[in-house]
Amino acid sequence: MEGVSLQTGTRPFFPFLNYNSMKKQCLFILLALMAFTAGYAKEVTVQQAKQHAIAFMRTRGVNSVGIRSISAAGETGNAYYIINLAPEGWIIVSADDVVVPVLGYSKSGSLDSSLLPENMHYLLNEYEQQILKLARIVTSPHRGWTDVAGVSTRASEKEIPPLIEVNWNQSEPYNKYCPQKKALVGCVAVAMSQAMSVQHWPVQPKGNISYTSPNYGGLSIDFSKELSYDWNRIMAGSNNFDETARLLYHAGMSVRMNYGEDGSGIPSNEVYRISEALINNFSYPESVSYYWRDEYEGDWEQLLLNELNAGRAIIYNAVDTQNNAGHSFNIDGYDGKGHFHVNWGWGGYGNGEFSIDNLRDAAMQMDYDAYHVVVVGIGAPNQTLRSISLSNNKIEEGLPYGSVIGSVKVNGEDVKSTYDVTVHGTYNSANGSYEQVPFKYENGMLKTTEVLNAEIPKWDIEITVKDTESNTELTQIFRIVVEPWKSIEETTTLKYDRQRHTFRLTTKHNVTYVLKGADGSILEQGALDPLPELNLDASALPAGENSLELKCADEIKTIRIISKLQ
Repeated sequence: MEGVSLQTGTRPFFPFLNYNSMKKQCLFILLALMAFTAGYAKEVTVQQAKQHAIAFMRTRGVNSVGIRSISAAGETGNAYYIINLAPEGWIIVSADDVVVPVLGYSKSGSLDSSLLPENMHYLLNEYEQQILKLARIVTSPHRGWTDVAGVSTRASEKEIPPLIEVNWNQSEPYNKYCPQKKALVGCVAVAMSQAMSVQHWPVQPKGNISYTSPNYGGLSIDFSKELSYDWNRIMAGSNNFDETARLLYHAGMSVRMNYGEDGSGIPSNEVYRISEALINNFSYPESVSYYWRDEYEGDWEQLLLNELNAGRAIIYNAVDTQNNAGHSFNIDGYDGKGHFHVNWGWGGYGNGEFSIDNLRDAAMQMDYDAYHVVVVGIGAPNQTLRSISLSNNKIEEGLPYGSVIGSVKVNGEDVKSTYDVTVHGTYNSANGSYEQVPFKYENGMLKTTEVLNAEIPKWDIEITVKDTESNTELTQIFRIVVEPWKSIEETTTLKYDRQRHTFRLTTKHNVTYVLKGADGSILEQGALDPLPELNLDASALPAGENSLELKCADEIKTIRIISKLQ
């Protein structure tokens, strides 16, 4: 068997995605902290926090709202305010105007500042440190303090109500089938099962699982001998959640859960276990996949919105590498104004609307989303239209009209003859029409209809696919980025997929390539057309130092690829 090594680093081993204990509930609040650099920043008073909370909730359709309680929180005693609303609901407001005002909110329930889950308390402390540092170096208040409604950068203001109708947990009665009826279910199993509850799928699990658990020894299950699922009973929680507990146990076994009474989880750098289990054990389509945020080349927020628009809940994973803690949860809705609905998988506690974008803070060289990864595509295979994908969303300025941006796939496959595909700009509610955009669909490709200029760096488009046989349609949003001229050195990336043992090269347009073996012989050559990309099978490379030479006009770039026999 051949192995391939690259001059690149590998993703480090992360802590487990797990549940610490029912007394130490893990709750990640994902905060958007964006700084600006002019003006004057200052602390937010209790009265200002109250006023902003009420004004903000009114923009979310809660017209009759009052303040039931407010408490300053944080290690310094005043990093953020936890405000419980009347008659119900809560909101977390920053105590300094250098960051986005609203960190999270819910129209129902309440939060007790003295009973915050341990991991939630830790993460808020981390953001408290960020707020304190920003307050020292940033002189401008965040624009959210003057624009109470919030500025959505999304093309669509459509609200998507929460897709998940259940609020499951990890201890009794949900762990009835877990080892010794004492091990906790595990947050991964809850997130998987809640995502599957939206689809009422599968009919029955399949396959065999056998592994050794550090705490319980050998564990195994033959899914083919299991009864079919009764989704009505699962959703209703019939017989003290017996059928629900069975699904949760199956989900845990499918990912080879490391069960324990104080916590059950999987290594957080092995998220592929989730996608593989959904495909192999629960009969979800091959299009189920996972993406690391720091490697994803498209617009992260649009990825999530496209999933929600397709009626699919998302499994979201986040890692606290300093405290060796991680958590899986679900994103299942959108408020239309930049906040996503999060179901934390703790029996409904803390569910609410949170901002998950703009987590990077260049001013402090902090990156809180480097270890975020999502599992998407969790839709029943009987869906006629499950997904629309675009292989690339970036193009260099100045290319002739008719240049290809990327290939369009439907359900991960080439566009069928029964599909009608249209491209248009986003809907403008002010004039009641769609924006004009310089793009078209043609023969499986998204192409330009004019020469683009980087002075207009971004175009939001909608691609609509209609199946003429079933009369169903699906629309998904994409952001096309027009980049100024860049060298071949700047635009070229080569990534290795360790699961599929393949290389994927992406570069600029008008590039030719020559792949040579260690002895200098030409293995492959040609032009990267119509798409500036190349896929290589690692198993086809001879042992030794191979070279891939790229040429564009007078530019030349050579990449060394070392293949070793194992």
